[in-house]
Amino acid sequence: MTPANREPSRRSRSALRQVGWATVPVWSVGFLAFVPFLAYAVINRRKRDWAVFAAYLAATIALIVAIGTISPRSDADGAVGGFIIALAGCAAVHAAVLFRAGRDRGTLAPAGPPPRLEQHNRAVVAEAKSRIDRRRDARQLAASNPALARELKIGRPDLARDYDDGGLVDVNHVPGPVLAAQLSLAPAEASDVLAARDRLGRFTSADELSAYTALTPGRVDELRDLMLFG
Repeated sequence: MTPANREPSRRSRSALRQVGWATVPVWSVGFLAFVPFLAYAVINRRKRDWAVFAAYLAATIALIVAIGTISPRSDADGAVGGFIIALAGCAAVHAAVLFRAGRDRGTLAPAGPPPRLEQHNRAVVAEAKSRIDRRRDARQLAASNPALARELKIGRPDLARDYDDGGLVDVNHVPGPVLAAQLSLAPAEASDVLAARDRLGRFTSADELSAYTALTPGRVDELRDLMLFG
């Protein structure tokens, strides 16, 4: 098979993998919502991915405990049902974003013989620096020309667009599942940010985000370079 033929095949496998993992929380009615994130953490072995898995596991355990403790025909039935829908829906969208084709293309080795480790590391470092530069340029463009930034959909990974902003996330406008996925927020963190956003209307800065949510200044600093407040 030629490289040209291998690429569509690889994309098809990636799409099937994405759909497969994204459907797990749905067909399991939320009871296996943590499974895609366990798989992703095992594959990538990063602390933040293990933290996201732990958060979904805790939410699943809380769901099971809630179902086991409520009495039949209780008023809490509706709340538990809403919890199931929110957990399954958030986990499905989050898994679809994590496993989407090309998410990690900057760290994958090219087709053919694998490069030497040093060459591979240099390529990975160069791509990381390029993303940082793209975020800086996009942030400056958004500050100097907001209308153009809106046209280019800077900070809106949830919308179809051609401009590569390096992974910026417009905290004031992206939907909740996308906010959680792109910033690797745990479900409780994402819910807290969305609730504060609804109360305030919009955040003006990362410092204000820290002041009005349970995110600590240290946690916000970890995410600061990715966040945009349009």
